[in-house]
Amino acid sequence: MSIIPPVIVVMEKACRNAAKGLVRDFGELEKLQISKKDKNDFVSSADLKASETISYNLNKDRPDFLQIEEESYTEKDLEKLEGDDPVFIFDPLDGTKNFIHGNGYFSISIGLMHRKEIIAGATYNPILNEFFWAHKGSGSWINNQRLRVSNRDKFEGSVFATGIQIKHSDILDRCVSQVSHMLKKASIRIMGSAALDLAHVASGKFDGFWVSRLNIWDIAAGIILIKEAGGVCLNIEGKEFNPLKDEVLVASSAAISNQLLKNLQIFT
Repeated sequence: MSIIPPVIVVMEKACRNAAKGLVRDFGELEKLQISKKDKNDFVSSADLKASETISYNLNKDRPDFLQIEEESYTEKDLEKLEGDDPVFIFDPLDGTKNFIHGNGYFSISIGLMHRKEIIAGATYNPILNEFFWAHKGSGSWINNQRLRVSNRDKFEGSVFATGIQIKHSDILDRCVSQVSHMLKKASIRIMGSAALDLAHVASGKFDGFWVSRLNIWDIAAGIILIKEAGGVCLNIEGKEFNPLKDEVLVASSAAISNQLLKNLQIFT
């Protein structure tokens, strides 16, 4: 078992405290207040309460760190990511639509960026009590078990995850075509929580994941989880993924990344 870095202890505390309210609300869905943010995009009172809890806990333990989170994000927050100060980037409830439909595939996710590099991340699945964490140089873990990406190097028998957001109508046909093409070669899952999907790539449960136009709070923790588990996070051109600039994230083991990229690049 690795010595847990202090900042991971801080992130775990924030995740678990926020999870108490989420689990309680998950058991009383009929009482939730839900509003629409965008096309097929929703926010609930559970999201907002969890966000307040995480922000309070992170600020209490690391008052000198900046914060960016989904529910209060503005374009001005980009300036924080371009600076040199450490920035917590968090999603209080990744998989909101699953949550409000009574589906337990959702998570809390917190990433830490410093000088434009993601150096730590935590993703917590409160339903299964799975705490995924990674810190630069410390490896990738679930609870007290070390994680490694899949070593599968062929599409046959592979399982990939992806996500399609219908609010991005200009790329919807391309995303659907990618899925249709990939289904002829491998098994595809669209689960509804990118943060958990990426954690499962890090753990070898999925052989890879790709997605277009996700926000940085959806993927920040997952990127460091995969890298520290021996995987790669690339853009559609096969270069290292830049969360501040690149549109498409392709995450997998190095063994299968070239094949995955070639099949996705057909539609770019």
